[in-house]
Amino acid sequence: MQQKLISLFLSILFLLFCFSVSASPSAEEIIIKADLYRGFGDQSFSANLVIISHQPDKAPEKNILKVMIKSKKSLVQFLFPQRIKGRAMLFEGRNLWLQIPKTRKAIRISPAQRLMGESSNGDVASTHFSGDYEPTLIDEQVVDDTICYHLTLTAVDKKVTYDKIEYWVAKESGKPVMSKHFAASGKLLKTAYYKSFIPVDGQEKLERLLLVNPLFEGRYTWMIYSSYKMEDLPPALFRKENLNRM
Repeated sequence: MQQKLISLFLSILFLLFCFSVSASPSAEEIIIKADLYRGFGDQSFSANLVIISHQPDKAPEKNILKVMIKSKKSLVQFLFPQRIKGRAMLFEGRNLWLQIPKTRKAIRISPAQRLMGESSNGDVASTHFSGDYEPTLIDEQVVDDTICYHLTLTAVDKKVTYDKIEYWVAKESGKPVMSKHFAASGKLLKTAYYKSFIPVDGQEKLERLLLVNPLFEGRYTWMIYSSYKMEDLPPALFRKENLNRM
């Protein structure tokens, strides 16, 4: 009788373990869901973006941009300040191009290149991690009183903005909470905190992203999104040959 009870107990434990494993989302499912807080999946959209860079003993600097996303392509228009107004940045595949007014050809630039403060070109031009990084679920950790999935994201090739990202995603909601971004050398470049979200057409989207410089105290950058709008953006808008017509 005792042997039967032990056998039954072990069987129940095994079934509970199997259910727990099957019910847990995969690493890819976690980052796909988190990406939806920064975009609309396959639906094209636009948003306004204000970048404010802070440094000790200096007045804050501000850029105002318009970001347009269609699938894995993006177009960034520079609106303010006047000295950069009219510039456009196109992410086509994993190739990033910059068009400067009154120049004939767009120049190729790196997604990892600094745009302003702690923000890079890739931070602005890309709103997804899925497809660019191979995710591995490491464990669960508590960040700011929130139980999070902790993942390591490894770049699929050298054209991606970062070589590696440590990523924390809220277990209950699927919202991104924090990420640490690393260069190929292993150097920590920045820590990102996903501070607030706003309702958009029945969904929640990222509103305020804080980028903190780990090497220089007091250096940080806000990326503030607003005016999200789902719209049918024409494919011609995302062609390199059309950049100089804007």
